[in-house]
Amino acid sequence: MTVERMPASAGGATSHGHLLELIRARGGLSRQQLLSATGMSRATLYERLDTLLRCGFIYEAEPLEATGGRRSRKIRFDDQGRVILALALGQTHATVTVTDTHGSPLRSLALSHDISGPSSAVLTPLIQAGKALVAQVDGEVLIGIGVSLPAPVEAITGHVSHATTLPGWSPDAVVKAISDVWTEPLVIENDARAAALGERRSDTETIVYVKVATGIGCGIVVEGSILRGAHGAAGDIGHIRMTDDGPLCRCGRRGCLAAHSSGRAILDRLAHEAFDDLDDVREAAGADDPGLSRILADAGGVLGRALAATITTINPNRIVIGGKIGSLPGFIRVVRARVMEDVVERIADGLIIEAGHPGDQSAVQGLATLVMRTVFAPDAVDAAVTDYIMA
Repeated sequence: MTVERMPASAGGATSHGHLLELIRARGGLSRQQLLSATGMSRATLYERLDTLLRCGFIYEAEPLEATGGRRSRKIRFDDQGRVILALALGQTHATVTVTDTHGSPLRSLALSHDISGPSSAVLTPLIQAGKALVAQVDGEVLIGIGVSLPAPVEAITGHVSHATTLPGWSPDAVVKAISDVWTEPLVIENDARAAALGERRSDTETIVYVKVATGIGCGIVVEGSILRGAHGAAGDIGHIRMTDDGPLCRCGRRGCLAAHSSGRAILDRLAHEAFDDLDDVREAAGADDPGLSRILADAGGVLGRALAATITTINPNRIVIGGKIGSLPGFIRVVRARVMEDVVERIADGLIIEAGHPGDQSAVQGLATLVMRTVFAPDAVDAAVTDYIMA
């Protein structure tokens, strides 16, 4: 196996944290491969590896092919028994999940709620469910908690800002509620942005994710990094004004995208029908209800028009449309057709527009990624190693 040498400009490459980052990124390397990749002296490398081993960050895995003499072993990141708790909140329900370090669900629970209610009424049952799920298996180590919200979030503080969907919630309501129960690292992110990160296939692509469920949210990921904007509101396309005299939006204005194309807007148009929730809409859409098909086509067309400007500005590799409405095949077809009609050929060329998960799986995956990036950031690992040495 050939391992590219880390550039000399990566000055921290010899630290414990950067060494672990390299091991994690490559899925494990031999000592010789690490020497080649870092340019470190053998003595320094072995000292760093020994410390990481004693701290429980790495372990010696399977032996490699013999090249003469003693067979070397691959050094791998030790994620055995480490788990993450993800709370993915929507407007009408939430999913509480314990995942492994790759974001794969180990056990999960869905709860209904009204996100517009008091923060304690929404968060307390979710926290209790999280505590119960974490406690189900002995020997696991909880390394962090991730929370996604259908609202703008300030990435550094985790505070909610300008949230029409969370009336009455204090900006730090989630931070306080979680920190009162757990001391592990906490990350809080907008639900669509977390899902965008979870839907990415690699850190080289640019992806636009749109969640169409009760409301509408959008997340943009460029080369593995979330685009958040100056105040945590990047991707808040639900309140783009599409018409001057359109239906009334919850924000108080008329003609917003959410008032035309969200699940709530669709249910409002179906008020005279026997549709109680978005699950009923999905079931009827699967049965090709003609009246519903027209409503979905109208909603998808407006969304496609709104996305055309975003797509032209960002020029992504893929558009992923998730949520209980967004992932419907008929809805996707209309959005795709409208986008391809509106954008110029050089933007449309090679553009993929496809369905994402109808539920919270993408957000859970994204939250797990954010927790791992936080807990095992080089600076965090270096700090943990220093604490271990000083203890």
